[in-house]
Amino acid sequence: MPQTTPQLPTIRLENLTLLMQSWGVPGYRAKQVLQWRNRGILDPAMMLNIPESLRERLSSSLICEPLKLVQRQCSTDGTRKYLFMLTSGRLKGKMVESVYIPEEKRGTVCISSQVGCVLDCPFCHTGTQDFEGNLTGSEIVAQVLAVKQDILKEPLIPELKASVTHVVYMGMGEPLANEEGVHESLSSLTDPDGPKLSKRRITLSTSGLVPQIDRLGEIASVNLAISLHAAENRLRDTLVPINRKYPLQELRRCLNRYSLGKQRHITLEYVMLTGINDRPEDVDLIAGFVNRDRERVNLISFNTYPGSSYTGSSMQHMNEFAKQLISKGIRATVRRSRGQDIMAACGQLKAENRDLEEK
Repeated sequence: MPQTTPQLPTIRLENLTLLMQSWGVPGYRAKQVLQWRNRGILDPAMMLNIPESLRERLSSSLICEPLKLVQRQCSTDGTRKYLFMLTSGRLKGKMVESVYIPEEKRGTVCISSQVGCVLDCPFCHTGTQDFEGNLTGSEIVAQVLAVKQDILKEPLIPELKASVTHVVYMGMGEPLANEEGVHESLSSLTDPDGPKLSKRRITLSTSGLVPQIDRLGEIASVNLAISLHAAENRLRDTLVPINRKYPLQELRRCLNRYSLGKQRHITLEYVMLTGINDRPEDVDLIAGFVNRDRERVNLISFNTYPGSSYTGSSMQHMNEFAKQLISKGIRATVRRSRGQDIMAACGQLKAENRDLEEK
């Protein structure tokens, strides 16, 4: 196999140490470089305790910055949406979006795994964008690191968290349709010499690719979220077309197999659409599907986008729907949407190439 250029966002300490030694550089320099990287600094020119000659060697020998910030938008609620351009590889010049959601006690980065999406869920804005390719593990991790650097540089609303404590694979794309890139990124994000995120602080959202869920449970049993959106096959075939390949009964068996640690659960995500999946009978259908011991239901507002034919359930109806689920012994919550004013909320991400002045 042809050798690939090392990627700074995902390179391991032992590999960087060996590379340094092959250059005649003391191995301890590798730790210094990774200390900068883990703070979100990927440009060697900014690594001030590294000799200039080594900075130049890093820049010429590694892919240090696989993406470049093109635009940042800030919501009135503190949410930030980032538009990144990929800078190398076959997707060079393509765009992806990421979101940072600050809260009082946590800061969450929502990252993308694909340019566009291979699935065609009709209520999702990303699904209207043509699929152009999978991101590498380095391009996925670089989103987290770029956000880290940005929030260290720029102040947030004072009462909100100004750090990255959690990562969710809920941006553009179906993560488990990009197993290679996602598995590499998970390994890097949880690496003791990397960002050192606990698996308990990483959530991956999937539409229900059953074999890939099984493999994820074997390799990296992070928190799992399922884009359910309907609890009977005929409707789910329309809303989540992958259901035609992996119907609910097969998904049910798969979720029962997924490895869960103590006090952990699977989240069933449910975007509520007026007159489509928010009917009284849908409460009973959900109750018939959910495993109450292992799962909870997260009700999500439909976040509109230009050209959509769907409308979302009212907040009053969503709260009542949640109460009905709770009355059946199901843990149910209503998600508070963030970043709607900048098209950063659930289902609103889309990053087609367009003329923008680079930041």
